[in-house]
Amino acid sequence: MFLLVYGVLAISHIVFQIILYHSDHRKQNKEAFKDFHSQYQASVSVIVPAYNEVPQILKNCIDSIVAQKIANIEIIVVDDGSKNREELIEKVYDTYQSNQNVKILLPEKNRGKRHCQKLGFDIAKGDIIVTVDSDTLLHDEDAVEKLIQRFANKKVGAVTGDVRVENKNKNILTRLITYRYWSAFHQERAAQIRFHVVMCCSGPFSAYRKEIIEEVKEKYITQYFLGENCTYGDDRHLTNLVLESGYEVAFQSDSQVYTFVPETIGGYIKQQVRWNKSFYREMLWTIKFAHQHHFYMIYDLVMQFVLPFMLVVSLIAMIGQTIFYQDFGHLNQYLIVLVLIAIFRSLYGIYRTKDIGFVLFVVYGFMHVLLLLPVRFYALLTLKSTKWGTR
Repeated sequence: MFLLVYGVLAISHIVFQIILYHSDHRKQNKEAFKDFHSQYQASVSVIVPAYNEVPQILKNCIDSIVAQKIANIEIIVVDDGSKNREELIEKVYDTYQSNQNVKILLPEKNRGKRHCQKLGFDIAKGDIIVTVDSDTLLHDEDAVEKLIQRFANKKVGAVTGDVRVENKNKNILTRLITYRYWSAFHQERAAQIRFHVVMCCSGPFSAYRKEIIEEVKEKYITQYFLGENCTYGDDRHLTNLVLESGYEVAFQSDSQVYTFVPETIGGYIKQQVRWNKSFYREMLWTIKFAHQHHFYMIYDLVMQFVLPFMLVVSLIAMIGQTIFYQDFGHLNQYLIVLVLIAIFRSLYGIYRTKDIGFVLFVVYGFMHVLLLLPVRFYALLTLKSTKWGTR
């Protein structure tokens, strides 16, 4: 019965997400919607925090921003005391000395991504501030212009773009992450946009009104949790500060960028630990002001929190039944539910992208149970730790 309830809740949640976003997807493709937003123009500052980045990847990142068609774009690169700074200066930073639109900041101490961004916030001149991670590439020369169009609506305080995977063909893991990213943006965040409550503007590519950044930037760098200064979850917390200020947050699906994802299980686990920690911590923050926004925010937040625990309880019950009663019926039911949920997730992806590879979500479903659920519990039990977990 418990497994049945979980299955109904999980599948209904997915179906609800698909219905909501497909409705918004159709709205975004209407000419009236496009005409209204295409009129918007603003000055833009792009902030790129960098730390121990591969020189060629960082240079490709900056070059892709320089190539944006938007006029007089200001680019602020902040090196957070990289250990390979001398190499970066020689191979990357010095190559932009003649480009007046590119500013390179070289603070002496390593203080973390939030402080890097604040150095950029403090000197940025643009009406809109765009944040780009140092391993992100803007292949579309109109990516920034498309991203900022949503600010034509004065209620919108932040916008996140569609983040794709640059190294998707590296191995089966990067391929699975590719499909997971698509689902995260085109189902989860996309459903949230229907009620203007996107709860996480992605670190690789997002935009904010400068006046809001000015209001919240001090809170952003001085966040404490359980007595520790927060060093991870910057993107989710900055989004929360925008939502708390009463603004709407949007997702612009046609503004795409490409980022590098972990290529090993170890790297992926470290990333997921960090992301799950930020989810649990920021969930407590979100609840405080959720009443200011549409009820869907609470509903989606509760589903994201409760469903993994229900899945674990079902797993424990299934294992108990199988071992103590030699009853394999519950095992079969469990596997059927997992496969059905994976299929439901994959069908919309196949419909929208025509990529039959989405059937790999069945594999991802089992990875979710065997790998990501333990990671979630570990993250919950180690919330106090502020160790970054990556380079």
